[in-house]
Amino acid sequence: MTFKSDIIDRINTDFGETTTEAKKILVDAISKDGNLKSDRVIRCIIYLAKGDLEDLNNYIMSAIVDTRDVMFWAEYSGINEGKKPMHLRDFSKTFDECSNEL
Repeated sequence: MTFKSDIIDRINTDFGETTTEAKKILVDAISKDGNLKSDRVIRCIIYLAKGDLEDLNNYIMSAIVDTRDVMFWAEYSGINEGKKPMHLRDFSKTFDECSNEL
């Protein structure tokens, strides 16, 4: 699997010394489950993991069950605040384009 440049840059930035391991975890998961091949889902998982390998694995597992969960958690705010969730990001766009939306 070849990642888009913005995804590689974000993995390098977020995971630092564990970048190689993070990439391996993602590639292994993607090769086992075709639903994870979406750049949008990959960006959501990376965004949610915030550089933590354990969280990366947990969000991958959640995405395997239902990709909509990780997309919802990553793209919306106010989920657990008793408010109507508000769409803040669209990870079908690059990380830079998502950041410009805020």
